[in-house]
Amino acid sequence: MAQLPASKRTASLSGSSRLSLSVPPVRNSAYGRPGRHPLKHEWAISYVHRPPGAKGIDYEKEIKKVATFGSIESFLHLYSHLTPPNALPPITDVLVFLSRIGRPGVWEEMRDGGKFTLRLVHPITPLLYESLLLALLGDQFEEADSVVGCVLSVRQSEDILSVWVEQEGEGVRSGSLKEKILSLLGLPQSTICEYRANRTLLDAASHPSETKPYPPPVHHPHHVHTHHSHHAHHTHAQPHHANHHHIPSSAERREAREPRGPAEGLRGFGRDRDGEVRVERNGWGRRGDHQ
Repeated sequence: MAQLPASKRTASLSGSSRLSLSVPPVRNSAYGRPGRHPLKHEWAISYVHRPPGAKGIDYEKEIKKVATFGSIESFLHLYSHLTPPNALPPITDVLVFLSRIGRPGVWEEMRDGGKFTLRLVHPITPLLYESLLLALLGDQFEEADSVVGCVLSVRQSEDILSVWVEQEGEGVRSGSLKEKILSLLGLPQSTICEYRANRTLLDAASHPSETKPYPPPVHHPHHVHTHHSHHAHHTHAQPHHANHHHIPSSAERREAREPRGPAEGLRGFGRDRDGEVRVERNGWGRRGDHQ
C-alpha cells in the first residue's frame, strides 16, 4: 500500500481530507483498549500470489488470510507493515473484504453481485488504492450499494482495481454507484470503469471464446483523451492506437480473472490479547521493527 509521509501516517479523525477517516471515539471498545475508534464493520485482508506461468491451480485454495481488523488503530498498525502496491510481485492479488465474506474475490461466493473494474498503469496505483481503501473503511458507501470489498491485482504491465458488490441494486443499474466510485477516487466521470456481473463472468469462463476485449488502462486522472468513432464515443486516459483493443488469449483471460498459485510467507496472523493486529511475516510484507 502507499507509504504516506510521516506526518500523515495516522488517520485524521475529524478532518475533511480525502485521506481521513471520521468516526466517533469511544471509552470502551470491543477491541480491548479504551479510546479505540471502531469501524462500522470488521474487515479482513487476504492475498493470493502465483509465479508467472503457473497453471492449473485452484485460486480459492490459494487465498491466504493476513489479518482481521475492526478499528482505525488496528488498521493503521496493519497498514504500516504491508508491502506497497508498487513493490508487490506480479502476479499478486490483495483482497480487502468484510470479514463475513467466506471466499473473498470468488465469483461463486457472490453469484448475484459483480464488480466494477479500473485498469491502471503502475505510477497512479498506490494513491487510488489508498483512496478506495479509506472510502470502504470510512463508510463512504451506502448500505443499499452492497459494496463488500475491493481487490488490487498486480500484473506485469498494469494493475487492476476492482470494487465488489454482493447484490446488484439500483446503484448498479442506474450507474450512480459507478459515478460514486469515480468521484471518491478523484477520477473524471468519463473514465472507463466497467461493471461485470459475476453470473456473466461465470458464463464467460465456461465459453472463453466469447470473452470481450478489455478496456485500456487509466494513466492519470488529469490526462484524459477523448476518442471518437462511428461506433461509440468514450473517454479514456491514454493515447489511442489503431490496434489498441485486442482479443486476449486464454492465458491472459486466466490471469485477468485472478492469479493462481501457491503463496509464500504467511504464518501466525491474528490479534493479540489486547486486540491489536499481530503481524508475523516471512517473505510477504515487512516488520516495522526490522526497518
